[in-house]
Amino acid sequence: MTFLGGTVTTQTVPWSAGRASAARLPARSLDELVGGTPLLEVALAGLAPSVRLLAKLEMFNPLFSVKDRAALAMLREAEESELLPPSGGTVIECSSGSTGISLAALCARRGHRCVIVMPDNATEERRRVLHALGAEVVLVPHQDGLMAAWAHAEALQRATPGSWVPHQDRNPANARAHYESTGPEIWEATGGAVDVLVCGVGTGGTISGTARYLKERRDVHVVAVEPARSAVLSGGEAGPHGIPGIGAGYVSDITDLTLIDEVVAVPDEAAAATAREIVRATGLPVGTSSGAAAWASRSVTAHPRWAGATVVTVFPDSGERYLSTARG
Repeated sequence: MTFLGGTVTTQTVPWSAGRASAARLPARSLDELVGGTPLLEVALAGLAPSVRLLAKLEMFNPLFSVKDRAALAMLREAEESELLPPSGGTVIECSSGSTGISLAALCARRGHRCVIVMPDNATEERRRVLHALGAEVVLVPHQDGLMAAWAHAEALQRATPGSWVPHQDRNPANARAHYESTGPEIWEATGGAVDVLVCGVGTGGTISGTARYLKERRDVHVVAVEPARSAVLSGGEAGPHGIPGIGAGYVSDITDLTLIDEVVAVPDEAAAATAREIVRATGLPVGTSSGAAAWASRSVTAHPRWAGATVVTVFPDSGERYLSTARG
């Protein structure tokens, strides 16, 4: 389905109770600022008039992305299980950007050394943020693929006594973070009135944890969003694409395919165009993956089946880290 133009209007939805309380009381640490992000009602041109589309704005996390949730959960579990000391440990992770940034900030607060292995085509913005947070950045050839980058991170771990690799794509704490926070926040903010969840898939943690929580309480239709140029969930081939944050090129260990009812593959150009549409109408600097989620939401709800439905989608991050690659 191709969007043919138009405008976007917005209406705010009250913040979740957890974040509202945090807004009134001083936080004692960075950890307490993670989660409790708001929902924004977005009326896209071309969206069925009776459909209510709500976007979970993960840019309101302290490091401006949904990955704050998973990074915090993985670190806490490692510290509780003594895989990491309370301070002075070494964390090594493979990340194209947002997870690495979240880990770097949380490690800085704890006094852990943080080493992030990144493909060498990662944007300059992401590299600079990581350096500013005190992380060490190790660049590997992007042509070799993500699995080669993971292998490099694991080799660094073996060479670094006492170090720990979160391995976000296979760490159950990633999905559990969303089961314990994102899902409940959506349920509370909507009063349980959720018919459809639309979510991009990278590691699969966000969709798996959030969908499980919601499906345990209601028959929610779950839509996975992936790049058309790397549509592995749709049975296609992995490949390079222009939607950072989703489309890892393989199905991770923590992606629960039994929770997914429908998959939408989004063209790069459509994701970028929809992101620009949202930015210009709302003033919120959403990333391309948010554009993909919005485009998929509009596509899915064109079906008469969803007349009168409430659709919740996740806008994963801010677009400021991708400005050097943005067009238009």
